[in-house]
Amino acid sequence: MVGVEFKSVEEAESFYHIYSKIIGFSVRKNQCRKNQAGIVTTRSWCCSNEGFRRTKYIKNPNRVREPRSEIRIGSRAMFRVCYSKVIKLWVVKEFRANHNHCMATDMQKHFLRSHPKLLKKAGMKTSKIWNLFVHQNGGWDKVGYTKKDLYNSLAAGRRGVYDLDANTTLTFLQSKLDIDPDFFYAYMVDEESKLTHLFWADGASRFDYELFGDSLVFDSTYKTNRCQIPLVVLVGSNNHGMTCVFGFALIQNETAETYTWVLQKFLECMKEKLPETIFTDGCRSMNKAIKDLMPSVVHRTCLWHILNNAIKQCTKKVL
Repeated sequence: MVGVEFKSVEEAESFYHIYSKIIGFSVRKNQCRKNQAGIVTTRSWCCSNEGFRRTKYIKNPNRVREPRSEIRIGSRAMFRVCYSKVIKLWVVKEFRANHNHCMATDMQKHFLRSHPKLLKKAGMKTSKIWNLFVHQNGGWDKVGYTKKDLYNSLAAGRRGVYDLDANTTLTFLQSKLDIDPDFFYAYMVDEESKLTHLFWADGASRFDYELFGDSLVFDSTYKTNRCQIPLVVLVGSNNHGMTCVFGFALIQNETAETYTWVLQKFLECMKEKLPETIFTDGCRSMNKAIKDLMPSVVHRTCLWHILNNAIKQCTKKVL
């Protein structure tokens, strides 16, 4: 196992979690070393039963609650990877497979402490997952952690996935420039450096807008299922009456300031060329952004939205 290479530390961690699930033990993070620039160069994981609990956490005269049940019994199992600057990959430097405890059976593997996210992905509620752990271990005091710990762990996992998704997305968009020099993307982050808005358009979309950008449909009625954030679609029509996509944007909210940012990046992408007519669904935030940035452009409300709203607002008696 020593010498095996991984493309990223996340890939190495995923491998060890899959390995631990097959063998039948739970995993936790162990050591993390960084260089002077603050970049992680070494990461290790170990068995949840590794080491021993410090005495100060047990023999504390001021303790209010009883200590949690002991799960660390000196297991030696460990997995460590280091980043190689030469090959620019993560290389396994140490792998110990020795355990001093029994492995979980096939029926018990799904309830290991480091694998509750698998149950969460399957649609099981966190409270149900906790009840399963309590039943499996013979009581809440024998689980090894509290219900609050489980909620925090799952919440941290979700945040980590979203952060990873954002970094992966930006890396992918940057790589698109290598194969499409006319590809354009822009993004905004908040005070915590978290991604809030993202706009992108490829070379074909920019070329289509240059030819068929007389009319523009500005719509944000779509939402992604997992993150529940609006997806803005900017489309038009070519000389054959076929739909042309001019650009996309993922936004955090649907305020006038956000739509102003989207239109600013759209115009920057399209070399400040304005459409002659723009169609929207009548959203007031969109209307304000268009009025501020495109006061000379003819603004119309989409007929489909007008008819759809009329059906909703008018009573059956009136119809």
